[in-house]
Amino acid sequence: MNRKFAEAVHTTAGPSDFIWVHDYHLMNVAAELRRMDVSSRIGFFLHIPFPPLDLFLKLPWRMELLKALLQFDLIGFQTVRDRRNFVQCLRALAKDAEIEGRGQVLLASALGRMVRIGSFPISIDYNTFMRQAATAEVADRARELHRLLPNRKLILGVDRLDYTKAIPLRLRAFHNLLERNPELLERVSFIQVVVPSRVDIPRYRDLKTEIEQLVGKINGAFVRPGGWVPVWYVYRSLARLDLLAYYRAADIALVTPFKDGMNLVAKEYCACSIEEDCALVLSEFAGAAAQLAKGALLVNPYDIEGVADAIHRAYRMGKHERQARMRQMRRSIREYDVFWWVDSFLRAAITKDLRAFPQPEQYKFDESADFPVPF
Repeated sequence: MNRKFAEAVHTTAGPSDFIWVHDYHLMNVAAELRRMDVSSRIGFFLHIPFPPLDLFLKLPWRMELLKALLQFDLIGFQTVRDRRNFVQCLRALAKDAEIEGRGQVLLASALGRMVRIGSFPISIDYNTFMRQAATAEVADRARELHRLLPNRKLILGVDRLDYTKAIPLRLRAFHNLLERNPELLERVSFIQVVVPSRVDIPRYRDLKTEIEQLVGKINGAFVRPGGWVPVWYVYRSLARLDLLAYYRAADIALVTPFKDGMNLVAKEYCACSIEEDCALVLSEFAGAAAQLAKGALLVNPYDIEGVADAIHRAYRMGKHERQARMRQMRRSIREYDVFWWVDSFLRAAITKDLRAFPQPEQYKFDESADFPVPF
């Protein structure tokens, strides 16, 4: 499969073109291109976490993967932790490895190759999310959610159906929260949106069943005759405006994956929280935790009581603290947005940024910024 991608690139790209390859599925593309005598500069960005040495060593094809990655000229990771894991693997497996430099990008010499290794945390188009969340249509839909679920704080989870997202443990944490804090009954509602994914795979079907059983168990234990339902379970894809309305309406967001390269839901939620009077509970194992640690309430998703305590803390948090924390996260996401991500990667790869490329019609260039701003 990687060879087919390489053949398509080989027939299309010229010798002066920069080739940018994305994610673990295509780790071998550069190696295939080098076999075709392609000498162009090739960059690679890994969207998922890179494993620590003790896990990487278990792979029977560890050297093949390492050699394939070294055929790229720039290898980009989501976080400094991921880059550090890769460097440790490189030093352990390539005895001639030499690492130089400090800061965002390192220079590595190993197995006859000279490559750059950098951390480039991916992000979102902050300005577009913020502007769309501020529209009257999104505001009306958010108010409708509060009308349907009145006089309570709304807690939101939005995830693909995937075992890495730890949805069952999150539901158990919410159950634990209600058990230990009965004063919250009828004062909170948890909206869990699950976007269908890989439904033809038995493990994912089993996960869906487990989630639905936990939702039924919680609602059966705590539902009240007056109409209060603890968990509102939504199993479908959401239209963009509906998603933005959920983000804007939610008082607390739960983003608690076992492991994520970044997790853009956390950043999208912050960008859409234009009133800034809300809180983010975030897994310390999400890549976004490195950037949002000072504003979010960080949790270990395996710690059910700890997650429940964090939700309770978010519920009781004063308005001033909520706004200060959210304002800090929004400022960081606005500064380090998706255009910053592209620019930082391109500068490391080819000493150019987006201004060196033709601008699509839907973009204009703001001379006060380092990235094009959508209309």
